[in-house]
Amino acid sequence: MQIPVFSLSFRSILAVTTVNSARVQRNLNAKKNLKAGKLRSFARSLIYINLAMLSAHSWSAESLQQAWDVALQRDHTLAASQYRQQSAQHQVNAAQANYFPKVALETGYLRTEYEPAAKLNIPALPFLKGVALPFAQDSAYCGGVTVSAPIFTSGKISSGVAAAKAMADATEAHANLTRSELKLAIAQSYIAVLRAEHAVMVTTSYISAVQRHETDVQELFEHGYAAKHDLLATQVTLANARQLGLQASNALELARAAYNRWMGRPYEQVVQLQDIVNPTAIDDKSNLGVLLTSANEQRQELQELSKQSEAYKSQAASVRAGHLPQIGISGGYSKLENKYLAEDKGWWVGVVMKWDLFDGGLIRQQASALAANAQAVSEMEQDTRERIALQVRQSWLSHQEANARMQLVNKAVEQADESLALARERYRSGLAPNSEVLDAETSRLQAYSNRDNAIYDRELSRLQLQHAAGSL
Repeated sequence: MQIPVFSLSFRSILAVTTVNSARVQRNLNAKKNLKAGKLRSFARSLIYINLAMLSAHSWSAESLQQAWDVALQRDHTLAASQYRQQSAQHQVNAAQANYFPKVALETGYLRTEYEPAAKLNIPALPFLKGVALPFAQDSAYCGGVTVSAPIFTSGKISSGVAAAKAMADATEAHANLTRSELKLAIAQSYIAVLRAEHAVMVTTSYISAVQRHETDVQELFEHGYAAKHDLLATQVTLANARQLGLQASNALELARAAYNRWMGRPYEQVVQLQDIVNPTAIDDKSNLGVLLTSANEQRQELQELSKQSEAYKSQAASVRAGHLPQIGISGGYSKLENKYLAEDKGWWVGVVMKWDLFDGGLIRQQASALAANAQAVSEMEQDTRERIALQVRQSWLSHQEANARMQLVNKAVEQADESLALARERYRSGLAPNSEVLDAETSRLQAYSNRDNAIYDRELSRLQLQHAAGSL
């Protein structure tokens, strides 16, 4: 990409030098020739310095991919999404753990005020009436190991696992969405720095050109060839140009600070970024229909909402299964310290069925609430799908506009340079007013600004279109 400060400085200096040489021959030969030599020397110095800076810049410049690699590794929002993704996977593992047997170890100590005993009352043995017969000790230890496992849960466990997996997929989609949005935001900040750098170069060139013109008008005024009005108008234009320079420099500092925040660097650090020399359009996916299909298949928002709806439906099915029979098996080994028992320890096994026949509508209402949430998410998914279709169309149209602008701006820059050169020559020859030169300077400034904006708008629209299609 042509850098304004190089081309403008070189072209303007040569133009000023050529015209000054003609005017020297008419007015002040010795003095003007000396100034022309200084201008040529200044032009050569600017070219050498700029070329050296450009070479150093290209060696150490940071690419957009490098910016993504650094910024995504340290971004806290993305890290939080990744931790949520880990949490969702743990939830899946927890739901699957319900399939496995549970082993429990139980132990305890019991102390009673009196030794438990039963009173005997046998009519055939009246002499035993009122006699107490102990059947347990007043203090005893007990313990055992219990193993329990589900046999049939009417789909409660399987539905719970399906719900956890769907929620984990939704969390993964959200993490991918966060990554894509961050890449677009980082790219916008990256391009903002490049745009601001070129704005500074354009305004610097504009200030330099107006300063040279102000010097020429000042000399013409001193020798009676220019009116006071021309000098004042040029000085006002120069003051305005310097204000534009200050604004451009401040905008550059702000853009660098925003970019450095992504990179975790000091805000005031000067960044060296690779410029966009030849931005390319999206040729393989320029068809709008292909882009819409890609968005429907790859946009992470749609996948997240779809999986959330699926998770709610599975949770509702798991809750409804609570109304159906739940069958499990349990067994173990236990010991109860009791000297009155013939055997105080042993193995045991059993089958347990639980069937909640009536709970006041609790399970039914809970399942209905989850089903309503699933339907609400489905409606949100449909609305998001429509908004994404609009976003893809808008991004596609913006990219088409940016491509069309690129075909015009370079020609406009050439015409603005030529118009300025002609305006200066006409003014020095007394054929045009000073305002024509100032207008030409402003037009050239606008032409270079439009060219840079077209280049960066095109690159930004390309990235936005990739994001809209779900491929960023």
